[in-house]
Amino acid sequence: MTEVGYGSNQSRGATRSATPLRRCSLSRVPERSLISLRTPVSFSCGGWASLPVLVFLILDNLLEPIDHVRFAAVCKQWRSMSKLYNQATQRWRNKQLAPMLLIPNQDDDHRRLVYSISEGRVYSNIRLQVPFSRRCCGSSHGWLATVDTTEQGCPVVVLRNPFTKAKPIFLPPLDILIAKYETSYHEHYVRKVILSVDPTMNPENYVVVALCGRWPMLAFIKAGQNTWTYPSPNGNFGDVIFYKSKVYALEAMGDIESLDVFSSDSNPSQPPQLKPRTPFRPFEPYCFHAYLVESIKGDLLHILRFYALIDGRFNYGAGRRTTHFMIYKWVFDNEDEGSIGHNVEVKSIGDEALFVGDNHSISILASNLLGCQPNSIYYSDDYISNYPSLEGDEPYDMGIFNLEDGTITQHYSLHSNSQRVIWVVPPFNGLF
Repeated sequence: MTEVGYGSNQSRGATRSATPLRRCSLSRVPERSLISLRTPVSFSCGGWASLPVLVFLILDNLLEPIDHVRFAAVCKQWRSMSKLYNQATQRWRNKQLAPMLLIPNQDDDHRRLVYSISEGRVYSNIRLQVPFSRRCCGSSHGWLATVDTTEQGCPVVVLRNPFTKAKPIFLPPLDILIAKYETSYHEHYVRKVILSVDPTMNPENYVVVALCGRWPMLAFIKAGQNTWTYPSPNGNFGDVIFYKSKVYALEAMGDIESLDVFSSDSNPSQPPQLKPRTPFRPFEPYCFHAYLVESIKGDLLHILRFYALIDGRFNYGAGRRTTHFMIYKWVFDNEDEGSIGHNVEVKSIGDEALFVGDNHSISILASNLLGCQPNSIYYSDDYISNYPSLEGDEPYDMGIFNLEDGTITQHYSLHSNSQRVIWVVPPFNGLF
């Protein structure tokens, strides 16, 4: 069954102009706030910061939301001023933040840069401390997941928010061992990590889900717990998302299983059960690399990614290139009772743009972001070989796939022998 059109295409072909800056009007600031504006405040971050009106003027000339995030991260006083500015101007109230690429910094292996797709440029003045050697294993709600190891060779997931001054969150070790001959590829033993919510905003009520192991199994842990929970049956998952308050995990053969992690107790003797939600191996031809994405309309989309060989070989580095994507929408007759769904092919996603890779998959409205292509899939190179020490692991394969005409264009070009990039969305919560 095929669904020809998915979303509205009214914006296609139309010229999108830049949204004019909304200047701060003191008349729109609450009277109690005007007192602080008219009265000099002594901030410890610098003499000029004691002039709130000047701070407002500076904020008014910051064009990208990430600049406001970085400004607010300097100290509590600047965060308060940023929050007051946003409340007064409502400048970002209904504006969706654009995903950005976290890219390597050729001059510093421990700090990363960000690339703006809306501006097509690298923010060289923003250097984020994210320690990893080859890849991040997750990007969710503004947090990045990296992998450390214990002395016994078990991977440890560390959650870091490079946009704020939040302390890193070190999670308990995962119950898997890294092969001694692949210790330099320890980051590959955690395929993906996602979060239910931002731990900064919900420090006692968040869930972390990880796909881990050579043949990735699913594990989850709740805030405050000391051990991971491993549901049953388990093994060889390729992607995972939070969808309608449940975890939906994608098996390597294309079938989907769900799990209610919020009501599950941590009891190793009685692990929670994964429930099948789709038929086994639902697609022909078989596709071993796929993603789950929640659309703007709230539908569960299944994205299939197809490759072609280069020079007649499948070397997991330069010998592989993405050729095209296919999208299906899953329809469930009774969501609450866990019915088995059926899929509908989607030929167009209209004004939406999807961002897939090692990140928690994202769907946005392209018309809200200057320079973003509608009806397209933005993808990074996230393919992980089960034997990276033998087959190589360089990130060559990324771009923008247009669903209408099937063309592929580049969004950013990496240097060779470089670390992998990942999509990130700067956290803007708490600034209103």
